[in-house]
Amino acid sequence: MKSIGLKSAPPLKRLLWPSIILVALVTQIPFILTIYYSFLDWNLMRPDKGAKFVWFANFKAIFMGSEFYTVLGNTFILTACTLLLCLVFGLCLALLMNRDFLGKGLLRTIFVAPFFVMPAVAGIVWKTAILNPNFGITAYFAGVFGQDAVDWLGSYPLQTIIALVSWQWIPFFMLIILAGLQSVPKDAMEACMIDGASTFQRFIYVVIPHLLRYIEVAVLLGLLFIMQTFGEIYVTTSGGPGYASTNLPFYVYRVGFKGWDIGGASAIGVVIVIITLILLKYLFKFLRRTFRGELS
Repeated sequence: MKSIGLKSAPPLKRLLWPSIILVALVTQIPFILTIYYSFLDWNLMRPDKGAKFVWFANFKAIFMGSEFYTVLGNTFILTACTLLLCLVFGLCLALLMNRDFLGKGLLRTIFVAPFFVMPAVAGIVWKTAILNPNFGITAYFAGVFGQDAVDWLGSYPLQTIIALVSWQWIPFFMLIILAGLQSVPKDAMEACMIDGASTFQRFIYVVIPHLLRYIEVAVLLGLLFIMQTFGEIYVTTSGGPGYASTNLPFYVYRVGFKGWDIGGASAIGVVIVIITLILLKYLFKFLRRTFRGELS
């Protein structure tokens, strides 16, 4: 009777092939088609011209246009400021939620609720109920204090989008950092207390080093999702006035679905992927060097 050994079991690589093929079908084939379209001069408003290869003409037109650099700057400002606000307020709220007090569960639910609101719904609520200069909450309080109502979306469009996106993503940072706070080794904290370390010293030398890996995860995931901000801009400012609040994803929409320029929109999409990969690469290296003391 032959014994069944490990060699009879299917190799691990063979088991991975179905998932690899599925991921390739879902992600890589659309991206390859996007690269293909980026080399075409194809405008749906001109069906008589059809689609023809122009190679890198679409990319040249993008980098020669002044609005691209405005949109690129808006994207960097929106992403950087939102990440910073989410990190600071997420840490503060996580520290608050890491202690016991009456009504903790209710308050935690209130803090987490914005994360589960759809971006378009959040944008509509902010635009109509909160920031409307005629009947919004801000207009009401401005009247109470004898001040003129401010048209936030018209006067400060990008700053308003930053506040709105931060309001939605602060709970995400809070939950990740709170998970890190609740896993701080108790023996390390007790050892610091025995050595006479103050609360601030325990926070700086024990809590913060332990939270670094959680902060790294929150920042990297936040970068991926915040750079894709679209719904909030679509329902509030529509990228305006002009290009004042347009980021790269919304720029693709303006070129592709308002200008019907399939080739130009695809080229912008390829540029977005390249910029995102570069940012992730150098941000990851920066976080490793800063948080873990690694030099490479």
